[in-house]
Amino acid sequence: MASPTPAVPVALVGAGKMAECLIAGWVAAGIAPEQIAVTNRRNDRRLEELAGRYGVRVAREKRQVLEGARVVVAAVKPADMADALRQAAPWLAPEVTVVSVAAGVRLDALARLLPGIPNLVRAMPNTASRLRQSVTALCAGGACHREAFAAVRGLFDLVGATVEIGEEAFDAVTALSGSGPAYVYLLVEAMLEAARDLGLPDAVARELAVGTVLGAGSMLRHTGLPPAELRRQVTSPNGTTAAALAVLEEMNMPAAVRRAVNRAAARAAELAALTPAT
Repeated sequence: MASPTPAVPVALVGAGKMAECLIAGWVAAGIAPEQIAVTNRRNDRRLEELAGRYGVRVAREKRQVLEGARVVVAAVKPADMADALRQAAPWLAPEVTVVSVAAGVRLDALARLLPGIPNLVRAMPNTASRLRQSVTALCAGGACHREAFAAVRGLFDLVGATVEIGEEAFDAVTALSGSGPAYVYLLVEAMLEAARDLGLPDAVARELAVGTVLGAGSMLRHTGLPPAELRRQVTSPNGTTAAALAVLEEMNMPAAVRRAVNRAAARAAELAALTPAT
């Protein structure tokens, strides 16, 4: 079934990296730049960059961006969410849908900050939205209308895949897929450093490492096999892969990754406790 046509115009409160990744993906997907408006707290230069790069509408004055918006995406740091929504509230129509992409900001906190807005949604995309390769988790507030949520899902379907989950799983999603690209980048950084130690030219090493990560991801997606089985298929007894994996096991890499993901989830919960609710 085709995704619902996303509601436009779209307004973003916040002009950071996540906001830019979403803008890039939406424009690449065919949303007209003039249907996307952006505002932030104080950085006029950043707004000018986004306008020049993507052709979107920008304004520091919240009213110019938010009036008439059907979907407002709050893409600010958790600590800034309360102030951002307080400043936005006077210009939000009751039928608007507000989407938070901030880690740790709970739906009940959004409801207290925007008591007149029933259509509230949490979303956790990642930076691959830029290339329309994100996986975005979505959760609707209890009062959110079905049509409003469908429109939001259609909007995020344009920048990758979407999954609907309960809010109790959001901290885990934040740790796994929201922060997950950074784990992969760290692995590739280490692989490139090792390649440099071994004398490979940087350009060749990057091509090999990036291609390897993309190929492994494609194998996971398209074969449907468990990662442990795919790993076994690469690993010959007493071979080079086995020698490398023995080092990683000796250094307890699997446990370190599990600990890292759990710590990210715990940090998301901490951010929820620190986010002002009024």
